[in-house]
Order: sequence, then C-alpha cells, then structure tokens
Amino acid sequence: MIRTFLAIPLSDEVRSRVAKIRDELAAQFPGVRWVRPDTMHLTLRFFGDVSEESLEKIGDVVLSVGRLHPPFTLRIKGVGAFPSAVRPRVFWLGVDGAPLKALYSALEKALANAGFPPEERPFSPHLTLGRSRDRHVRTGADLGRYRETDGGVLTVDTVVLYESRLRPDGAVHLPRRTVHLGR
Repeated sequence: MIRTFLAIPLSDEVRSRVAKIRDELAAQFPGVRWVRPDTMHLTLRFFGDVSEESLEKIGDVVLSVGRLHPPFTLRIKGVGAFPSAVRPRVFWLGVDGAPLKALYSALEKALANAGFPPEERPFSPHLTLGRSRDRHVRTGADLGRYRETDGGVLTVDTVVLYESRLRPDGAVHLPRRTVHLGR
C-alpha cells in the first residue's frame, strides 16, 4: 500500500515567503510543530493508503481533468487556525481563488466516477504551517494581527500525485505523477 495525496507544489518564491511567515509565528508560539518549508504544498485531496493499481487510476483521472483546466493564479493571504484561533490545533495560511475550487470540483467528480468516494469534509484550501499537540496553546488577539499577512501569488500550472513516506524525522514526499494544466 502507498500513502498518497494530491497537491499543488509551491514556487520557490512563495515557499520562501511562507517560510518567513512560519518563522515569525514560531517565535510567537512555541510548542507548535512547524512544517518544514521543503515539504510545504497545497493539498487537494488526501487518499491515505492505496494500491499501486489505484495510484495509477488516480493519476489517469488527474491527467484527464488537468488537461481541461488552464493554469491560474492564487493569492496566499491571512493566517488562521483550525478549529479556531482560540483553540488552535493547525495553523494555516489562507488561499483565495475561484479557479482552484473549479479544479477541485472537477477532480472530485471525476474521482467519484472512477470509484473513489467523495471527500466527506468541505474543501477548505490552505497551506498548513504547523500543528499544535498542546491544547493549552493560546493565540486569541495575537493571531489576529496576522489576518492580512501576504504570502504572495502562486501560479498554479501543475498538480502532483505524491507518495508520502513517514520517517522519524518527518514525512518525505515523492512525486509519482506530475500533470501540467491545460496540456
């Protein structure tokens, strides 16, 4: 079985900007496990463990959908937290762009037609910056001052199907299939 997810990779420029934001937050909020910049990406769908055959099937679906969607841009802006800023478990940077939701919807529909059950949770596009295991981390107004933080503009021209290998020092993400949008 192969632990698999579908994501949009970050450009070096956006990755650098996001890393600076993450570093500033890390100084404010100790006790959070911050994501390494080299592993940052915009997740479209997490599949969990799938067979090699299913991995190939997912790749074919992404290729067929990706050909129909031209490249587009997204604005990365605003720090927040799930489930809330008062009780943060996941710190994130927001993503804004209607073309992303259209791509996601087309992928979900095509994946469902190929036999993959639809995602149960609503799509909430974001870049994960860090995770807190400490239920006592308090942010409140401190996090509010990052609401307008600008992470830059990301040109989305590829979607990547990744294999995720878990290791003691963190996950390693290996691209298994790269699809260029609009081609």
